[in-house]
Amino acid sequence: MATVEEIKRELTKVKHPELKKDLVSLGMIGAIEKTDEGFLIKAKTPSADRKLQIGLEAQIRQFVTKLPDVGKIKIKFDVDPNMKFDDGNKIPGVKRTIAIGSGKGGVGKSTVTANLAMTLANKGFKVGLLDADIYGPSIGKLFGINGRVALKSEEDKIWPLEKYGIKIISFSFLVDENQPVVWRGPMLGKAVEQFLYDIVWGELDYLLIDLPPGTGDVQLSLAQLIDLNGAVIVTTPQGVATLDASKAGAMFNQVKIPILGVVENMSYFIPPDMPDKRYSIFGEGGGQKLADSFKAPLLGKIPMTMDIMQSGEAGDPIVHAQKSGPVASAYSEIFAKLETEIANWE
Repeated sequence: MATVEEIKRELTKVKHPELKKDLVSLGMIGAIEKTDEGFLIKAKTPSADRKLQIGLEAQIRQFVTKLPDVGKIKIKFDVDPNMKFDDGNKIPGVKRTIAIGSGKGGVGKSTVTANLAMTLANKGFKVGLLDADIYGPSIGKLFGINGRVALKSEEDKIWPLEKYGIKIISFSFLVDENQPVVWRGPMLGKAVEQFLYDIVWGELDYLLIDLPPGTGDVQLSLAQLIDLNGAVIVTTPQGVATLDASKAGAMFNQVKIPILGVVENMSYFIPPDMPDKRYSIFGEGGGQKLADSFKAPLLGKIPMTMDIMQSGEAGDPIVHAQKSGPVASAYSEIFAKLETEIANWE
């Protein structure tokens, strides 16, 4: 018997005749329900244009009836006049897209991105995670997905992997683990475009994009390709990190991407045998100073713990392994402030 997932996959091949995008990406597919005779597909449309509905119904049947043992297919169109398709360069089906950047490597940007994504998933949001650090991708390892993997692909579309309820795509999934990437700028831009628009993200509340360090071609390509809700800058407290992070912030300002706030990572160290102690190994105040320079909020301070390092090595983000404690609390605070900032910019 055919499955709901198989039917949904076929529906990604059905193109809207005017918008040239598939019905799943456009958010036009509602429930897919199993019946005694087969399946009921509920589609949503903003208008009662029967000619359009008949054309879409013919396409749906063309693809879905190819599945084995699919049974009788019923298609119901519900007209929702308030339904609007995304304008501009938004990724179909994705409500909010946030870039996570830094001025330099080594500040824990990917770890912050992975745990922020996990925090959102813990709160019940549908989350996608794009590792756009093509030269040094690490998101896969942080989720326990190492090296090249066999991704599902069909009709020039790729399905992301899913781990802990998060949809994940990384360049590391496509190349051998020790294979160097030697690409020029235009090739980077094309890769980013494919990751954004050729991935079947489905419906997401949040898509987080882990940027490479610096202010290079990937960042500029993103600014041109999609309408980001904003960017979060990750830094550590010491001066050299905040100096480099300020360049990343200046780049976001230059390309008109709102800076939603600053996250200060490795703010202080908590010894495992003395959980009440706080040691500011890298100094204090750098994150707040950086946030003030951008007239943006300091979203939060994330402590250093032995558990964070161990969870990263184990491929199990700390806020998934430990849903309570100082680290989980820090990320919850970051999300609460981030949500407020996004609403202010929308």
